[in-house]
Amino acid sequence: MRRMKAWGVGVLCLLLVGCSTRLIYYWLDWAIVWQLDDYFSLSREQKSALDSEVRGLMQWHRRAEIPTYGAQLTALSRDVASPMSPTQVDKHLSALEGDLDRVIADAIPRTVRLATLLTDQQFAKFLGDRRKKLADKQASFKRSSRDEELKDFTEKMNKRLAFWIGSVKPAQAPLVARWVEWQYELYGPWLDYQQHWWDELEQVIKLKGTPQFEARLGTLLTSGDSLMGGRYTGYTAQSRQRTVQWLSDLSQTLDLSQRAHLYGLLKGYANDFLAMARAG
Repeated sequence: MRRMKAWGVGVLCLLLVGCSTRLIYYWLDWAIVWQLDDYFSLSREQKSALDSEVRGLMQWHRRAEIPTYGAQLTALSRDVASPMSPTQVDKHLSALEGDLDRVIADAIPRTVRLATLLTDQQFAKFLGDRRKKLADKQASFKRSSRDEELKDFTEKMNKRLAFWIGSVKPAQAPLVARWVEWQYELYGPWLDYQQHWWDELEQVIKLKGTPQFEARLGTLLTSGDSLMGGRYTGYTAQSRQRTVQWLSDLSQTLDLSQRAHLYGLLKGYANDFLAMARAG
């Protein structure tokens, strides 16, 4: 979203890891249905409706979006071969945001239609499960010391970077530390945001069966960071600005082997998407 954007990024990450981008993509519709069925224990009629909506989403996506991904990744692979300026990073990030916005624009009406089919009991179970997981995260964050959290964030970040650039050099440790500090700084507000978002969803669900339900749910899904008088909108903007500068700074530090590793990954993904576009 533009507030469901974490979901969009998660989907793209799913597409961009593993043995075969094409194999994962062609199984993605099944994975979405399986995951939502696990969340809600869908009836046969609900699952049939979900199958139809997901099939429609994926058909649109294959036709309209896959060729764009191939072209964008080809352009990105060319640019990462040299140090990238903040302007270049911003251009590619804006392209990704546009991709996600288009997916969300198609997915939101489908989501709202499906939500009208869910029972109060299904919503209650789903909310209960989500709240429990959030409470566990909040409790863990409160129990852990700052040093423990920073260590955990650092290990996870180094692992992610190793996938994309092959290895993390000592010269890049300060950049990792900077990112981890930002992550720690924003993690508390992020947990608070989730709490407010689930609270708001619970209130929206109470409107189910009324004319206001679909409009309120659509608004929550597309502009959720406006909660609490727009308190969280500033975090979104701040995160984006920091990300652009950080990625540019990282790009300046890459050596030839890291740059070649990143180029090879992106070019391989670009070729996969272009092949899917040709296959139709």
